[in-house]
Amino acid sequence: MPRRQASLVLVLLLAPLLVAAPPARADAIDDYIKVEMERRHIPGLALAVARNGKIVKVRGYGIANLEHDVPVTPDTVFELASVTKQFTATAIMLLVEEGKVQLDDPVAWHLPRAPETWKAITVRHLLTHTSGLPGDDGFKALRAAGQRVNYTTAQLFDAAVKDELKFAAGERFLYSDGGYFVLGMIIEAVSGQRYRDFLDEKFFKPLGMRSTSVIDQWRILKNRAAGYTLRDGQLMNIRRVWQMELASHYGVMSTVKDLVAWDAALAAGRVLAPATLAEMWTPVRLNYGGTYPYGFGWFVDDRRGHRWISH
Repeated sequence: MPRRQASLVLVLLLAPLLVAAPPARADAIDDYIKVEMERRHIPGLALAVARNGKIVKVRGYGIANLEHDVPVTPDTVFELASVTKQFTATAIMLLVEEGKVQLDDPVAWHLPRAPETWKAITVRHLLTHTSGLPGDDGFKALRAAGQRVNYTTAQLFDAAVKDELKFAAGERFLYSDGGYFVLGMIIEAVSGQRYRDFLDEKFFKPLGMRSTSVIDQWRILKNRAAGYTLRDGQLMNIRRVWQMELASHYGVMSTVKDLVAWDAALAAGRVLAPATLAEMWTPVRLNYGGTYPYGFGWFVDDRRGHRWISH
């Protein structure tokens, strides 16, 4: 999904790195955030800092809804956009642990409608954005029509397969919303459940993530932040006129408090086995032997001698 200048979630989940900040440092964090909000024209955001799964700082900044002057709080629900991809990748890895999917399965094994041009693309390629599928060109064409419509999974898949591959599978990295949409289709095909129901049953309910769900544009959702775009220096409402039946590339909505619970559960091995999580956090190796700092749904890097897992 395209990045939008909107009410944003900022989550710092640096469990092994942080210690509880003294008041002077906490004030410096607040000052920095306020400066950046003004510089970037961000109307509101929420911050959570956690150490060993425990929140040491949580706060809302700015406004969640400018028209009604509603402040951001730690309970404000934001669209996570592409941060959704870590949930999709985790769902795939859960199916791998259950023996229902293998990372090197060709996509066509699970989706018989996959075109012949995709025959070399595997689940691993989709997870690591190395499939050769483009970003979201086909989806952009649908949205450009500007119709108020609910797009079915079949319509979206048809749009995805029309896009030409940019390179041979495994050759290089190209961030692809379409690839993660296809992973959502695999989750549904293998599990026999809708993507939203699978995440709810396997992750959100067991972990007590009561404010987390998959997007529904028409649903009344308590504490939902409004979205904004910056146009000619002015913040404007985003008026989305489309809804996607399957939103495995962008559609999770959550709060910073729920995301801390999610991070803590991952770290404690309550979602996946530690070895599985370690595999997700391993940079992808490309065909020529080099690596790219992305694993399965996460960017993986080193900064100042520390491992940095982010999206």
